Amino acid sequence: MTATLNFFKWFADRFDWVNKKYHDLTTWHLEHQRRNLIGIFSLFVLIAFGTTLLVTITPRPSNLPSTELNTPVSFGTLNKTASLTKSVFNKSNGVLELHYTISDGAVSDQGLVDISKIKFTAMTDHGGNQVTGRVVPTSNNTLVVQFKNLSHNFNAVTLTAHDKSINTATVEAPSSVVADSSSAKKTNANSDTASGKFIINRNKVSKSNTLTFASQKELEVSESEANIAAQQNLISKNTNAIVEYQKAIDQQQDSIKKYQKILAESDDSDTQTSIDNARDAITQIRTQISDAQKNIQRAKTNISQYQKTKKQVQEGKSLLPKPTDL
Repeated sequence: MTATLNFFKWFADRFDWVNKKYHDLTTWHLEHQRRNLIGIFSLFVLIAFGTTLLVTITPRPSNLPSTELNTPVSFGTLNKTASLTKSVFNKSNGVLELHYTISDGAVSDQGLVDISKIKFTAMTDHGGNQVTGRVVPTSNNTLVVQFKNLSHNFNAVTLTAHDKSINTATVEAPSSVVADSSSAKKTNANSDTASGKFIINRNKVSKSNTLTFASQKELEVSESEANIAAQQNLISKNTNAIVEYQKAIDQQQDSIKKYQKILAESDDSDTQTSIDNARDAITQIRTQISDAQKNIQRAKTNISQYQKTKKQVQEGKSLLPKPTDL
């Protein structure tokens, strides 16, 4: 009997020990589970706070798409367009340079524009408090918009082109009160003009470590040099085209000789047709050669004019309007 009691006592002690260990293990698990959950929750809070802070203070390109280079954008009411041809940014000194070409679809020579009537307004997103800008005419139909002290982390720059030329079609001279009343509606309808808006996002701008806030003289000379280089490239392409055209003529003439030998041995109407087609092709190619020669001559004339303009600018005899602040 005593042995049995001792056994049950020993078993009870063992059970209490196991139960105590199980309780200790459960407590340890709960404590670490709470600690892990608190750690995970804290990590999520930290990530959320960091993301919010990053989105708030870190500059980024705007949500609006950048205006593509060499894309005509209409502005005003007189059928003018502006094209952004180049955009360069130097983040070390905050200089941004935007090159524009203005065209007037209302005249036959779109290169002749009253550049003094073309104005721009600008807004910067995260551009900084010290940023300034100006519009610099560089030729009769080109200008450069310059910014300096622009933040190296700017989000975007928005420019809007304006035409200050008077459009007489929108000027009302009513003959009576009734006519004045009806013309008011027409004036309001005509007041909507093409936006002329350009979006320049930071991530779409070319980078340069040498760009400076150049003077109008320097920009004009650079414009003339770029025009001269473009005309020289035009001459080179037309010269190469003439060489290829001449080779094509030689090929057609060789074909004619072969067709003539065949025709001498047999009276074949198809062969005669081939000869006539080859001769027509030669006539057409010679017209293309003539056009290419005219292109070369025109380019040489343009180069002469650009060189003359460059010399005048270098001598301080520019005829263009002075830069205007934005």
